[in-house]
Amino acid sequence: MSQIYEKNLKALFEKNPELATKLFTLQTYKNFEVIQQGEDPINLNIIDIKRNYPIYKTQPLEEIQEKQEKFKLYERYPVLFFYGIGNGIFIKLLFANPSHKKIFVIEPNIEVIYIALHIVDFSEEILNEKIEILTPQQITYSKALDIFIHKDVQLFAKTFELHIYSEYYEKYYAESIIETNKTLIRAIKQTVANFGNDTIDTLIGIEHHINNLPIMLTNPHFSQLKNKKISEVAVIVSTGPSLAKQLPLLKKIKDHVTIISVDASLPILAKNNIKPDFVTSLERVQLTSEFFKKTPKTFQKGIIMLHASLQHKDVLKHSHGQKILPMRPFRYTKYFNMPKFGYLGIGMSAANMAYELAYLMGYKTIILIGQDLAYSEDGQSHANGHVLGEKEVEFKESDEYVTKYGGQGTIRTTKVWNMFRNFFEKDIEHVLTINATEGGARIHGAVEMPFKEVIEKYINTSENKKTLKLRKLSETSVNKLLLKAHDKIRKMVEYGEKTQSKIEKVFLQVAEECENLEKLKDENRLKEINFDKLIKLSNKIDKIKDIIETRKLSIMFGETIQSYLVNKELDLAKIMVRPSNTEIEKKAKLIDWIMNHKEWLFMLAGSINAQIIVVKRAVKNLEKELKKRNLSFQPIK
Repeated sequence: MSQIYEKNLKALFEKNPELATKLFTLQTYKNFEVIQQGEDPINLNIIDIKRNYPIYKTQPLEEIQEKQEKFKLYERYPVLFFYGIGNGIFIKLLFANPSHKKIFVIEPNIEVIYIALHIVDFSEEILNEKIEILTPQQITYSKALDIFIHKDVQLFAKTFELHIYSEYYEKYYAESIIETNKTLIRAIKQTVANFGNDTIDTLIGIEHHINNLPIMLTNPHFSQLKNKKISEVAVIVSTGPSLAKQLPLLKKIKDHVTIISVDASLPILAKNNIKPDFVTSLERVQLTSEFFKKTPKTFQKGIIMLHASLQHKDVLKHSHGQKILPMRPFRYTKYFNMPKFGYLGIGMSAANMAYELAYLMGYKTIILIGQDLAYSEDGQSHANGHVLGEKEVEFKESDEYVTKYGGQGTIRTTKVWNMFRNFFEKDIEHVLTINATEGGARIHGAVEMPFKEVIEKYINTSENKKTLKLRKLSETSVNKLLLKAHDKIRKMVEYGEKTQSKIEKVFLQVAEECENLEKLKDENRLKEINFDKLIKLSNKIDKIKDIIETRKLSIMFGETIQSYLVNKELDLAKIMVRPSNTEIEKKAKLIDWIMNHKEWLFMLAGSINAQIIVVKRAVKNLEKELKKRNLSFQPIK
C-alpha cells in the first residue's frame, strides 16, 4: 500500500467509513488502466478497458490546464460540486484557492477513486472536511439534505451547479448524473422551504408559544415519553383517502398496538370507536380546533394529546385529553432553555410529528396507514368523514406527479404533500417502517405491505399494550420556570431594541448613499462616485452581519430574520461569488453590494421590530399567570 493511499484511507475511515471499507477490500483495479502520457510522471490518463474509452481525450495535463482557465469563473465560489474525480489532480489544484471552502466529488467508479487516491494526497482536505468524496449510491435524499443544511453550504444554494468532470462521465453516466442532480436539487428546494417563506407564520408561532407557556409548564413534560413505548409496534393513523378500508383491521388489533393518530383522524376514529393512545397536533391555525370540537369530550378522556406549544388557544381549549405541549425545535423555543418540555415537530405535518414521537418513544417497527400523500383516483384529498371535507384540497396547476404506491405508474400530489413525504423519506432510514396505506404515493425507503399481512407478520395479539402514567412538576418548580421565562422575554426585548437601533443607523447611511448613486447614474456622473465611502459603508454592513451571526441574536431572533432574509441572502451570495479581477469589476461589484443591502437592512430592522411587538403583546398572558400566583416580577413595557 502506497504511503499516499494509506494516508487517504486513514482519513476516509474517520470521515466516510462506508467508502473507506469498500476501498479497503479492493486489492487493485481490474477494469481500468493507468497510462503515463509523455515524460511528465503526473501526466496520467485513466482508460476504461471494457469501453476502451479514456477519462481524458487528449493530454491529461493540457486538459487540466484548460479546466483551470475555465474555472476562473468559479474562483470565488466557496462550494463546488463535481460528477467525476478523474486522476484527482485538478481537484487538488482547486484547493490552492482559499475561496474554495468545500468541494463535493461524486464518482461512480470505486476503482477510479482507488486510482486517484494513489496519485493525490487528499488526507488533509478529507480530515478538515474541505472535500467529500461520495459514490452516487451515497447521494440519498437524506444525505443530500445533510449537505445543504450545513451552514457552509446552505447560503450558496442558489449558486449550485453539478460540474461534469469530463466527456467520459457525460457519455457513460448520463442517467446517473441526471438522477444525482435531481436529488440534490430536491434537497435544495426542501432546505429553502425549511427556512420558511412566511414571516407572519413565524410571528404567530412565537406569539402562541409565549401565550401558551403557562399551559405548557403546568402540564406533564414531554421528556417522560422518551423510550417509553407501551407495545412493540406503533400504528400511525393519517387521514388520506384510503384510510376507511383499514379501519376494520385496526379495530381488531387496537388493544395490542400503540395507536398514534393525527388530529384530523381523531373524529373518524371516534365514529369507529377506535380510541388512539396519542394524538399529535401541529398547526398554528384556529381551524385545527374543529377536529377536537367534532370529537366527543368523553371519547377524548384518557388520550395523551401532544400539542405543539405554538398552537392556537382554541385548539387547546377544545382538547380534553391529557395535554403535553412539546416545543418545536426552533431557535426561539430553545432560547427558553427548558429541554424537559421539548422537542418534537421537526417535520411539517402532524403525521411527521407522529412518526418522530414513535421514534423517540423507542418503537422499532412503525406502521403507516392512511398516509396517501396524494389524491385518490376520483380526486379525493382526504378520508371519508374528514371534518373539513373529503375534497378539502382541490387540484391545482402547481400539482406534481410522483411514483404510485406499489411502483406502477404515477399519481397526482401537491407540493405540500411532497414536502411531508420528503421528511418521511429522511427519517425512515433509521427504523423499520411499513407503509400499509395500500394507496397514494410511494414513500421511498418504507416497506410496502398490505395491512392484513402486516398484522399477521408483526402483531402479537396475545399481548395487550401497557398504560402510561404521567406526572407534573411541583408548583415550586413551575413557579421557577414561569419566572425564568419572563426574565428571558425581558432580555429578548431589551437586546432586540438595542440591536434594531444599530441596524437602523447603518440603514439610513446606506439609503442616503444609494440615493446619491442613483442620482450620479441618472446625471451620467459615475466618475464622481466616492469608492472610499462605499468601502467604509461595506465595513459597517459587515459589522451588522457579525452581530447577526452571533449565537445571541440567532437564538432570540433567528427564525423571524430567517423568514425575511433567506432569499435575499441567497441572492447576495450570487454577487459574492462573481469574479472581480479587474478594477472595473471590483467597483461594479461593490456598488451592487451596497445597493442590494439597502433592502436587506430595512427588512432586518423591520423583522426584529415585528418580533418585539408580538412578544410584548404575548407576554401579558404570562404576567397575568405570575400575578395569579403572587410571584414578584418587573412588567415588560
